[in-house]
Amino acid sequence: MPGIGRSWRINSTFLLWYSLCMFVLLCVIYVKRDIPPSIISFQTKYVMGNLNFWDTSPKRSVHFVRPRNQTFECVPLNDSQIPNDLPEVHRVFLKYKNCRTFPTLLKPKSCSDELHLLLAIKSTAVNVNRRVAIRNTWGKEQVLGGKRVKLVFLLGQSPDRVKAQPLQQLLAYESQQFQDILQWDFADSFFNLTLKEIHFLSWFSAECPQAEFVLKGDDDVFVNTGNIVDFLLDFQPDEDLFVGDVIFNAAPIRKTDLKYFIPKKMYAPKLYPPYAGGGGYLMSRKTVIGLDNMAPSIELFPIDDVYVGMCLEKMNVTLKLHPGFKTFGIQQPFNPFDPCMYKELMIVHKLDPTETWIMWTLVNDEGMKCARQAA
Repeated sequence: MPGIGRSWRINSTFLLWYSLCMFVLLCVIYVKRDIPPSIISFQTKYVMGNLNFWDTSPKRSVHFVRPRNQTFECVPLNDSQIPNDLPEVHRVFLKYKNCRTFPTLLKPKSCSDELHLLLAIKSTAVNVNRRVAIRNTWGKEQVLGGKRVKLVFLLGQSPDRVKAQPLQQLLAYESQQFQDILQWDFADSFFNLTLKEIHFLSWFSAECPQAEFVLKGDDDVFVNTGNIVDFLLDFQPDEDLFVGDVIFNAAPIRKTDLKYFIPKKMYAPKLYPPYAGGGGYLMSRKTVIGLDNMAPSIELFPIDDVYVGMCLEKMNVTLKLHPGFKTFGIQQPFNPFDPCMYKELMIVHKLDPTETWIMWTLVNDEGMKCARQAA
């Protein structure tokens, strides 16, 4: 039976090789399936995760910027250099106060040469409803009286989540669709609003110096954009201008349980310099660029409104108080939601998205008659 033996040996060898090949193939499939996401680079995950996400029409260019191999000086203080008796948030601020330059994550579309008014609005990722309301009401890109208006939102990196989902993908989508997001790679927190301020100033000088005027504000204000444009007819962009709800002779808050607490170890003088409520103020191009030039010489301060006031004081710029800037809201005995008042004002703080939509429709109702002027 020599033929049978030889055939059996051939079949056995074939089966052995076949089994070995199938085992290797299954191993490859298993390994590929079980590669943990943690070993995939951020750049790879970002591209893979967004291939279908960006499949929209019409196609638009994505203004997503992630600098390669960017380095910047950031030498934190030693813990021994920071007073132990300060609240933790103040200690963290002091530890990293020398870290003033962070990469840009998302950029808006370029400013046009004929840009008259730039609306620069501070926001955070979770406030998407506010951004939607602003884009469709007082912040919409338009031409008013022959003057072009542009909107940008200013954001950092937010730790907020919605149903356990991070919000960076939302911001990337907004940037894709509306091209009005300007975001930097630092934590979006109250004490980092000053970082947002100096990064905006640098961006303006480098990327948008053609804008003649800037309205800086929060995402919970109502702006009568038409009144702002009319007001600016009397001013020149190459002259200093800073207008808002200016606060004089304000003293630092020394109570540790309050949001604006500032210990003497961080600011010893009894009074702050004049500054405008951060809900909204108006600046000329010359003043914005001047602030950018002055900021590097002024030590960071955790309250951004006061920090701008410190810079303006060094620049010898006079802050102008205007009654149309209601950054502390409309006070009694007036009705805080009277559209006839809003028709005469510049900025009112604060309104939620629904109130913004309602007020915008009322203010723009040509059939509405007002018997008096706002006080």
